[in-house]
Amino acid sequence: MISLENFRKVLSTDTSLNESLIRQSGNSDVDVSVQVDTTPIAFAMLCSLLATKQLSNSEFESAVRKLEELTDNKKFHSSREKNDISTAKLFNDRKRRR
Repeated sequence: MISLENFRKVLSTDTSLNESLIRQSGNSDVDVSVQVDTTPIAFAMLCSLLATKQLSNSEFESAVRKLEELTDNKKFHSSREKNDISTAKLFNDRKRRR
């Protein structure tokens, strides 16, 4: 049976190895931007509040209008500049095998 201390040692060693492999693979300098539209979730929450009579019809309609107003005017702001492909670094110098 593995002791907790041995498990921690194995885990920390494994994590260190993974970090080293990723850093040296050429894939560690990657920027990822994920944008998730949560409007359907907000609308579902409003419907749930209406269904459970926690909102009146007029409150529901007002909230839906406000939600639409907020989402129609929503622009995704980013402090990043446009991605310039001329500065891309290619790490795979090997030719493909067929």
